[in-house]
Amino acid sequence: MFFLSLSLITGVVGTIIVLKKMASVAGSVSHSLLASVAIANFLKVNPIVTSIPFAFIISLIIHFIRQNKKLNEDIALSIMWVLGVSIGIIFINLSNTYSSTVSFYLFGNVLFTDFYDVIISFLFAVFILAFYLIFNREIKNIIVDEDYSKIIGVNTALFNILVLTIVGLSIVLTIKAVGIILLIAIFTIPSTIAYKKSNSIEKCMLISSIISLISFFSGYYISLLLNLPISSTITIMLVMIFLVSELIDRKRGIVWKTRLKET
Repeated sequence: MFFLSLSLITGVVGTIIVLKKMASVAGSVSHSLLASVAIANFLKVNPIVTSIPFAFIISLIIHFIRQNKKLNEDIALSIMWVLGVSIGIIFINLSNTYSSTVSFYLFGNVLFTDFYDVIISFLFAVFILAFYLIFNREIKNIIVDEDYSKIIGVNTALFNILVLTIVGLSIVLTIKAVGIILLIAIFTIPSTIAYKKSNSIEKCMLISSIISLISFFSGYYISLLLNLPISSTITIMLVMIFLVSELIDRKRGIVWKTRLKET
């Protein structure tokens, strides 16, 4: 059930990230969360306690950055990225003892998750699906054309904050299993593959979730079989699926181009 929940979260949220071109946002949030994990390690509390409010604050800051046309978005996000990592390193250094928790959150480990993580992930996956179904029109509008959405009366500022908050919370809930370093791949690669095979946002979310589920299961069992790091193996499986999809793409793939030349 845990892999299914993670697949739904990464499939739905990942599609929004890819379609809204927010990969740098996801990267900035995930790496900034190293600060909250390190602070939790320093204070000897559960990282979730610091990461959830931290993710919300980061979401508000990112919304301000994206709305302020005077700021260079890429540079501002890069600054947040390195600032979060720098603060994290400082608090790791200030801690008297280095906790293995920091390593788990950096590199991820599905085996580190417990029963409560499974339940919370499942409930959050249900919440995301319900949120998308209820606000389907508004979310599609801000993805396709934000300026037009303002004209027809959609509160784009509110929905952008909500979407950014959901992205942040999704990262918080998956970071333990996947890890800060590899998290961007999990949220972007499946949806990038699905985007080329879809003619609707819903289909893209479905295909993306299926690809995520396949990579989670295959990566997990291969890692156990060969005694490899789970998160890295899952990421490698995703990259392999991406490469195969590129090879057999009907429009651009090498396989189809070769067939056309032969005929």
